Amino acid sequence: MEALLEKFRPSVVGTGIKDLDEMLGGGLIRGGIILFVYDASSFGWTVGVQIFRRIIEDGNGFGIVTSYSFPPSLLEKYALSMNYDVLEHASHGELVIIDVLGSLYDARVDLPFVYYPGKLDPETFLAKLEATYRKIFSERLGGRTPIEISVTMDALPSLFGEEAAIKILRRSLVNKELTLVKEEGWRPTNIFLINRERASRYFLEWLSQYAEHIIEFRPSETPGVERMIVKKSLLPDFVPRTAEFRFKKGEIEIFPE
Repeated sequence: MEALLEKFRPSVVGTGIKDLDEMLGGGLIRGGIILFVYDASSFGWTVGVQIFRRIIEDGNGFGIVTSYSFPPSLLEKYALSMNYDVLEHASHGELVIIDVLGSLYDARVDLPFVYYPGKLDPETFLAKLEATYRKIFSERLGGRTPIEISVTMDALPSLFGEEAAIKILRRSLVNKELTLVKEEGWRPTNIFLINRERASRYFLEWLSQYAEHIIEFRPSETPGVERMIVKKSLLPDFVPRTAEFRFKKGEIEIFPE
C-alpha cells in the first residue's frame, strides 16, 4: 500500500525559468497540467512553448506536440518566432507531432516524426489518441521525461462540440489516473494553451478545475507589455503573484511584481 500511496505524492519538475518556478511555489507538479490563458493578440503562449523547450533541452525530456489548430508548417512558423526550429528538433528525435487537425481532414505530410491517429469522431478520439501515445512511447521515449503541449485547447470544442470535448477531458483525466496506478514513466506533464476569446466561459471553467497550475495574461496600455497573473498552483509554497511580461526579438522577459 505504501508504494501506491507514494505514487499519489506529487514530485516537482522545474520549468527552466527561475522567476516562474518561484512564482509557482517551486515549479510544476510532474504529470500535472499547466494552463495558459490569453487573448488573440497575446504572446503569453510563448511561455508555455519555452517551458516545453527547456524541459526537453535541460531536463532529459521528450516532447509531444498535439496540434488541434495548426498543420506542421504553421507550427514551425510560430516556433521560429521564438528562434525554435521545432521540425529540426523533431528530426533529431527530441520530439514528435500528433497532427489531430490533419487526421480530421485527411491532410497528411510524409514526415517520420508526425503521427496521425486515424479517422476521428468524438466516440473514438480518445482511444485512438492514447493508442498513438503508446506507439510513440514504445518506439521513442527511451527513459526520457515526457512533456506534452496541446496547441490549442480552444479548438477541441470546435472540432467535436463542447459537451463531447468535456467528456473527452473527463475520460482523459480518469485514464491518466489509471496510468498512475498501473504503469510507470509515460504520464506526461501537460501544457495546455487556450485563447479565451475562442472558448466559452463554461469550457474554460471545466478545463481550469483540472489544471494544477493556471497562468493568465492580460493586455496593458503599453504595446508589447502584458500583465501575467499566476492564479493557481497546488504546490504548498504557492502565493498568487503578478508580473510584467514582455516578448521581443524571440525572447521572453518576466519581471515579478
